[in-house]
Amino acid sequence: MAPINQFNLKTLVIYLFLFLGSSLFAQDVRVEDLQFKGNKKMSSGKLERAIQTQSNPWYRSFLFWIDSKIFNEQKFLNDLLRVEKFYQQEGFLQARVTDYQINYNDKGDEVKLVIFVDEAEPTKVSSVHFIYPNEPEEDFSSEKMRKIVRLKEGKRFREADLKTDYNKIIARFNNRGYPYIQAKVKPIIDKQNNLVVLEWQLDPGPFCTFGEIKYTGNNSVSNSVIRRGLGFRPGQTFAQKKLRNAQSQVYRLELFQFVSLRASDLEQQPREIPIEVRVKESVLRTLKFGAGFGSEERFRTFLQWRHRNFLGGARILRAKIKHSTRLLPVEMELELSQPYFLDNQNDLIIKPFFIIQDELSFKARRIGIEIGVNRQITPKTNLFVSTRVERDTVSLKGATIAPEVEDLYSKSVLKLGFRRSTTDALFSPTRGSISTFVIEDAGRFLKTKFEYIKLSAEHKIYYQSNPGEVFALRLFAGTMYRRAGQTETPPEERFFSGGSFSVRGWQRQLLGPVRPDSSGIIPEGGNSIIEGSLEIRKTIYKKVSGVMFLDFGNVWREWNGFDFSDLHSAIGAGLRYDTVIGPVRIDFAWKANRQEHDTRNYEIHFSIGQAF
Repeated sequence: MAPINQFNLKTLVIYLFLFLGSSLFAQDVRVEDLQFKGNKKMSSGKLERAIQTQSNPWYRSFLFWIDSKIFNEQKFLNDLLRVEKFYQQEGFLQARVTDYQINYNDKGDEVKLVIFVDEAEPTKVSSVHFIYPNEPEEDFSSEKMRKIVRLKEGKRFREADLKTDYNKIIARFNNRGYPYIQAKVKPIIDKQNNLVVLEWQLDPGPFCTFGEIKYTGNNSVSNSVIRRGLGFRPGQTFAQKKLRNAQSQVYRLELFQFVSLRASDLEQQPREIPIEVRVKESVLRTLKFGAGFGSEERFRTFLQWRHRNFLGGARILRAKIKHSTRLLPVEMELELSQPYFLDNQNDLIIKPFFIIQDELSFKARRIGIEIGVNRQITPKTNLFVSTRVERDTVSLKGATIAPEVEDLYSKSVLKLGFRRSTTDALFSPTRGSISTFVIEDAGRFLKTKFEYIKLSAEHKIYYQSNPGEVFALRLFAGTMYRRAGQTETPPEERFFSGGSFSVRGWQRQLLGPVRPDSSGIIPEGGNSIIEGSLEIRKTIYKKVSGVMFLDFGNVWREWNGFDFSDLHSAIGAGLRYDTVIGPVRIDFAWKANRQEHDTRNYEIHFSIGQAF
């Protein structure tokens, strides 16, 4: 047996040597540059996104954890066909790849690629016709249908636009009582003249209405509560979009884990379409407790009790208490939400509150009540209006330059705003955007000590360029205008900048106007602000990710003090670890241009949740 074992051992060693040798000495070829020549109507960026071969981004040398783009010759040759297919989908039916170049460097570990294209002329739509087996109603005349499609006379014949037009036509009929619409399109292409005629053949089918509505899965919540949220009744004209809207309206009640609406028996094509509403109820009473730690608030904790379907009618009663050892010693809220106020898209919200703030510049005790209406315009867009009355006691810290704001006073604020969110996640979105605009008018209808108008706008964008790689952008601006006869604005309402959720090169509130004090400097805040952030987020390993960021901004005393030459900025990097309550993060930020009173060049922030 010894010779056999010895032979097997030698064979194993040889195989291991060959395997490891091929791994150790194999050389990955990286794509140093990728260019397109001859493309005038299509940008190189669009063409590169349409293929699999990718060049290394400009920030690759800074973000060392990002994998390099490895060159695969077979994949690249297949990409030449993908380029031609992309052009054809964009309406350049005769576009061709005429040549290509693969240029290696002297070491053979990097390659420069060039793809030569001949775009030719685009194919355009010469005319659009709608053909019906029977004469349609006025709403579906050819003249009106031409107004809703993208591919009109003179437009480039794009495959994506053709699919969009198909969906628009189907939706047009579905939402006007024709769920059995059949649509076909026949493109007649004239290659010699680069023209196409589109013939749409449409068979609407019978006109339909909503039929009987059945409810299943609701044990504690009555049928009438669900019915109010649907927005349709039996006998009304059938509309597919009403089913989608109804699902969103019922689900937002927070009474159900899931909501499903389904049109039944469509295979028999009934004219009165029965609807089945299936729900699964949530736990109606919940108690939540949480604790955490951050570099600004230090230890923080909260306790929240929620009672869904309070006294029936889908009302929600929420009581919440928050505490942190810094900044927010006490915050107590009691919120009563009444859905279906006036109609099924409105919520009436009544919220009494008591807050004690302990900021660097002031300490405030605030007690009041806010009453508002939130209207869901679309599933992604909300409009809100509210009025808030509160009684405040504010004391300024350090040297007092405006004693008139240190007092017990009342505030009356009317607020109007909207919010639109298209993001794909709550804690760490990878795509979409969030837009918010708010206007506040204080002291107009109920005369109080401070009268001002405050406007603020914020926009956030998230874009995933590659799996695990996200670009995030945030822009924020605000202004607060004192009305005639007013000399100050309340400190608790002013704009402040700096901190872990702001411009991270500075501690909380320390970017902008300050005043000297025996213990250091005291932030004063201001009446105008600009802030912005750009982040590149990249997954490093499983739940661990890294970021590089650029933050900028400033605060000015006057409402119109905006000065782009007076912006301060910081660059930095950080780490994230994903948890069920959001990412735990640590950020290091370096001041690119300091203020006169700054004592150090960097800041370190530790918190939970993305910076924006």
